[in-house]
Amino acid sequence: MRCTNKNRFFSHDKEEVRLLIAARAGKDQEFQMLFNQYWPLVRRLWQEYYVADLELEDWHQEAEVVMMKALDRYHGGSLIKFAGFYKQSLINRLLDLYRARQAYKRIPASQLSSLGDEDADRLVDGYHNRPEDIVYCQTCLAAFMRRCSPFERQVISQLHQGTSIAQLELNLNCDERKIRSALTRGRRKLVAELQQR
Repeated sequence: MRCTNKNRFFSHDKEEVRLLIAARAGKDQEFQMLFNQYWPLVRRLWQEYYVADLELEDWHQEAEVVMMKALDRYHGGSLIKFAGFYKQSLINRLLDLYRARQAYKRIPASQLSSLGDEDADRLVDGYHNRPEDIVYCQTCLAAFMRRCSPFERQVISQLHQGTSIAQLELNLNCDERKIRSALTRGRRKLVAELQQR
């Protein structure tokens, strides 16, 4: 196996599927091998999505937890599709951390309290999503996409589906600089949208 900054490549399809299945089954060595393949992506997202006081070591642990949950929820048989799924899961976690820090700043200290038993149960249940949280995410996403130009929407949509930067250059007939510039503008628009809500 080898890894590049632009995308992950596996020497054989069988090896790729074996690694994914073994990591999903909870085998530590295969899980670590899989995580190491995605470490450049994990680090790059940490650099691109600024979250105050989130150290790289803390993000490393968060990313491992996200991968465990992603493996549990992913039902495909290809690492190419898993790459897009895991990437979006990481971005969602970064946005959650960002929103949590913003919300914490707005809550007066006198109103903070410890978690009760019911709250602790919800934290353990990774599948529990409140309807208002789902609506909030959908509303933010729709508003964010309206803010983006058609080109930015193309870039974001294709990257979300697991397309590499190199493939995007071919698909959109443009250079890497233009694609990264569109991503930077899109990221700023997303942060601006989240700050308004």
